Parts: sequence; structure tokens; C-alpha cells
Amino acid sequence: MSLNSSLYAGTSGLGNTGNALQVTSNNISNMNTIGFKKGTASFADTLYQTIGTNAGVSQVGLGMNVDKVAQVFTDGALQTTSNATDLAIGGDGFFIVSDAGSDKTYYTRAGNFSFNQSGALVTSGGHILQGWYVEGDTGEEYGAITDLILTEFTSPPDATEEITVITNLDSDAKSKSMVLSNLFKYDEKNGTTVNSRGYEYQTVVTAYDSLGSSHEVTIYYDKKSGTDWEYIVTCDPDEDKRSLVTNTDAAGLLARGTISFSESSGKIVSITMEELTGLIGNAEIVGNNTLKGVHFEIENSDAIQQDGYGFSMSYADATGWTLDTVPVAYLADATVIYSDAKTIYIDLDGDSETDLKISLDENAIDDTLSFDINDPSAFHIQDIQNVVYDVNTSNNTTLSINDASVMTTSEKGIKINYDSVLGTWSITSNAYLDAKIYGDATRCYIDLDDSGGEGDTEDIVFTFKKDLMGDSSIQFDIEGSTAWRTVTSDEAEDTGYYQFTADFFGGEFGVTETDISFNIGSKFNGNNWVNNSLSSTQYAKASSTIYQDADGYASGDLTGIGVLSDGLVSGTYSNGQEIALFKIALADFNNPNGLKNEGGNLYSATTDSGAAITNKPGQNGLGTLSSYALEMSNVDISEEFVSMIELQTAYEANAKIITTVDEMMSTVIGMKR
Repeated sequence: MSLNSSLYAGTSGLGNTGNALQVTSNNISNMNTIGFKKGTASFADTLYQTIGTNAGVSQVGLGMNVDKVAQVFTDGALQTTSNATDLAIGGDGFFIVSDAGSDKTYYTRAGNFSFNQSGALVTSGGHILQGWYVEGDTGEEYGAITDLILTEFTSPPDATEEITVITNLDSDAKSKSMVLSNLFKYDEKNGTTVNSRGYEYQTVVTAYDSLGSSHEVTIYYDKKSGTDWEYIVTCDPDEDKRSLVTNTDAAGLLARGTISFSESSGKIVSITMEELTGLIGNAEIVGNNTLKGVHFEIENSDAIQQDGYGFSMSYADATGWTLDTVPVAYLADATVIYSDAKTIYIDLDGDSETDLKISLDENAIDDTLSFDINDPSAFHIQDIQNVVYDVNTSNNTTLSINDASVMTTSEKGIKINYDSVLGTWSITSNAYLDAKIYGDATRCYIDLDDSGGEGDTEDIVFTFKKDLMGDSSIQFDIEGSTAWRTVTSDEAEDTGYYQFTADFFGGEFGVTETDISFNIGSKFNGNNWVNNSLSSTQYAKASSTIYQDADGYASGDLTGIGVLSDGLVSGTYSNGQEIALFKIALADFNNPNGLKNEGGNLYSATTDSGAAITNKPGQNGLGTLSSYALEMSNVDISEEFVSMIELQTAYEANAKIITTVDEMMSTVIGMKR
């Protein structure tokens, strides 16, 4: 019996040593497999037989078995690559991947990912990497863990909002004959341009509109006096589409103002900018299509305010509208919108009486109706530019106001009435719920009560007449309509404008708008102008541009992918922008050795491993990511060779047991002879 037991014990040693050698063989065969974790086999004795001895009861072993094949999850060496989506985990954790079209989840340490034809980030076996989508500007993740699929192949354009130009203006320069600030009729399209001898210096900056098209913005500088310089900012008139008009004298003129320098230090002491951005000069009306008319839906409007006087109004839910300041009399320098025998009147109550009247003793020779872009969804009738009067002529222009203003909250409009006899103001609440604008070649009017009757009582009426000086009128889009911006009670105020929707450089009507601000190196802190470390100066050397920049950019195509250590994946684009796309998730387990090998460098969770614990790389004990790197196998070939020698010796020893038992059995059989 003992010989048979010895034979079986040797047999178990042979078989299980072979199994252990299989583990070593698997390790060696996967020594170059990405993310492979080596296995180790451990042995345990099995059954025992009880036998009697002089010393008492004893046990004799009957062989051995493979107790456990465990994987060693130490980090493998990193190998650098040229692929940004090759990722290695430094520390604990697994990438989470899933089968396309199923909810089966796997885990892997192999980070050789790539984008497939659908934009999904996948393993070599086609399993999709899991993570979170993020906000493009902040990188903050949102939603649940899901498939990571690239959708941002193009970076949208962004319109220019600030142009920065740092210059030195030659203090020895002489003033030119042209006065830039009077250049209201800058119109390169019609031949009215800035003469090259009319300015001291110019600089050109590239700006972008909301559709991503580039435009050259030119800034001209000319010396007014010892330390004062004037400047104008221009663009191509054909590209100046801040309004609904065409063929305007002020097209392309974006801004103008004055820069004053310190005589001692040569640095900026003050900057002024005239209200010019968004001007429309001497537009010709297009509104003769009486079938379609000129039709705008209006929810809210603010007051027309004449230069030279004003009053402010405020609104509160508890008290409604109140007048904060009311002028005792109108100043003599009030200006009007239209000139020479043009009569403009606002008649809201239709009583044919002039409650407020402004009469000018001067005859306006030239004028410009000006608009401004000031709100993302608003289009303003703004202050008048270049109104010149001949003091020797009689009064040819009158402005009659039967009701000073119409203002609305987000829901209902009111009437503001002024009694010139009593000198008192009154307010009619909820007078207007809706309003529409109509017009033709000679007049336009605002129908406040939506009665549909042309020129009836509750109307604001503008009348246009031709004279020797040319036309001055408004062009509306007669093909469509647009809604005005809704103004809430807490933001409603007297701005002095009627508002229409418009765009800055171009694009569809009412779609988008941009204000551009100009920075020349100084900021006003509320009391004084403070020069930045790099600012415009006036020194006795040739005028030059020290620094220039403009934000905004055109659209761009995806050119590359970057992955940070925290798992944030960003796209870089041909326009120089970088957009956060998604964040990679990692998982860990309480017992990684309980994971089931699925082949293809994949593991699946089991009851022994426990549920996956997911988080962001670098969080809660998880490792961090390295891009342009792959984790190689953690197999040490020298260790495997030593193990192989040990197993070979054990195998030979167990084989010797079997041959020895065989010889002993042969001796027993030979005893019969």
C-alpha cells in the first residue's frame, strides 16, 4: 500500500509542477504584452494517511496540489510612444472599458487607445473607454460615467472683444492739416478715406467677427497739440455691418477719441473715446414695399433723449415708474435728428397740441443719424454726430413732443405726460401692451396700441423730406421681423434709446453682436488713469508699435489631443484654441486578485473581487495617468528562469520517485522467482 501511495504522491508532484511551469511559461510568453501582470503559483499539501507507530498515531502525506495562482499587480516599466492616447497608470487602478452596444463592463491596465471611425476612444479590441464629459471652458465633469466619444472636431469662432495696441507716439511730430476727430464721413468705398498726409502714424490689427471671418482694423494717430493726440479706429466699410443700412457715409468708422500724455513722464494721463461705435451715417430709407411694410414686434422700448437735456427714470415693483430728475427748461444747445425743413414729432395721445417743443434758430447744414451696438440683443438710435448749424438762417427744424417718452417693463408699457402750462408730469400705467413699427420712403411710425391704423392717435411719427443737403433716414429690413429684448424691472432704466436687434461685423440679422473695446495700456481706477507696466507713451523717437494683440479667433480644425495626469482629455485646434473634451475614469477593487481574466488584457469583476470603486485619476488612492506612454509587462525574465530551474528540479525529483517505486515493485515481483 505504501508503494502505491508513494507512486501517486510522485504523480501529483509531476502534474502540479507541470501546472506551475505553465504559469511560468505564460509569464515568459507575455513578457512584451502591454499591461500584463505576471502570475505566481503556490503549492499546498493535500491528503494524509494515518498509520500506527511505536510512538503512537502518525500521518503520512499523499502528495501536493497547486494551492493558488495569484497575479502580481506591481507597476510595469513605462515605454514612451508618439501617440497622445497611449496612456499608462502610475499606481493602483484600472481603465474602465465596455463592449460597444452592450452594458458589459471590463477593466484593463493596457492603455493603447485610439479613436475609431465613430470618434470613440477604444482599445485594440474595440472596447470603448469610459469616463465623464466635461464643460469645454472649465473642464468640470458632468453626468454619469459613459462612453467617451469625440464630437468636437471643430472649434467654433469667437468674435473679437478687445484690441490691445501699445505704441510710442513721437513727441516731436507735427500736427497734420486733417482733423481726424471730424472725419465723420470716412467711407473708403465711396472714396472718402484718410489721406496718408493727414496723420502721423497708423497700426493695423486683425479682428474676427462672430462667424470667424477676419477683418483688418486700422488705428490712425495724429498730434493735436503738445501732449494731445487724436485717434480714429476704422475697418473696411464693406465689412462694417453693424446695422441694417447700406451706403452710409460713416461706414467703417468704429471709434475716435483723444489721448493725453504727461509732458514730464511721457505716459498717459487721460483717454477719451467719443460715442461713435456703431454709427450709421446719412442712410437712405428702403421701405417702399407697402405690401410688406416695415414691421417689427416690440416688447420693450426706452426713451428718445435729446442732446442738451435729460431726465432719468427708475422702476420698482412696489411704486412703478418714478421721475428722478425733471428739467426746468431745455438747454439752448439741444440738437435734433433730422435737418432742413424736416419735421419730426411724437404724438402719443393725438390731441394735436404741443406739450413739449424744441425749436432751433439755426439751420442744420449736414447731419448724421447714428446708431450704436450696446447690448447683445439691442440696436440703438443714439446721439447725433456732425450736426453743423448756420447761425445766419432762420428756423427750419422743429421737434414737437406731445409725450416725452415711452418706456415699458417686461410686461406692460406706460405713457409719460407733461403739461407745459402747469409744469407737471403724469404717468398713465399699462397704456401699451404691444407696439409695431411701419414705414415707407417718406415716413415711419410706431403703432403703440397695435391698432393697425396708420398715423392714428397713439403713434410716434417720423416724417422725412428731401432737401438740397440729401437724405437722412432709416433703412429697415422689410422682409422680416424681430422681437425686442425683454427688460426686467430691476434692469430697466432710462438709456435714451430705442432698441433694435443688429449684428456687429456680419452674420444673419438678429443672430449675434459684439462690442469691441480698445486698450492702449492704461486703465481708469475711478479717480486717475493708471499706466500698466507696458503702456503707450510719447517719447522723442519715431512712432512705433511696441505690442499689439486682439482676442477672438476664426474657426479651427482638430489638430491634436492632450491628456493630463488627472485624466482630462483636451483637443487642440488649428486656431490655437484648446477645448476640454472629457475626463477618463479609473476603477479599483478591494481584492484585485479576485478579478477574472477574460483574455485580451481584460478583467471582469467577480464576487471575490468585489464591486468596482470608481473615481478620477489621482483621487481616493487611484494612480495618475501618463500620456505618450504605455505600461509594459511586469514580468522579470531572470526571475522566471530561476523559477523554471526550480520547477525543472522538482519535476525531475518527482519523476525519480516514480522510477524508484517502479524498481522497488520490480524487486517485489522478482521475489517470486
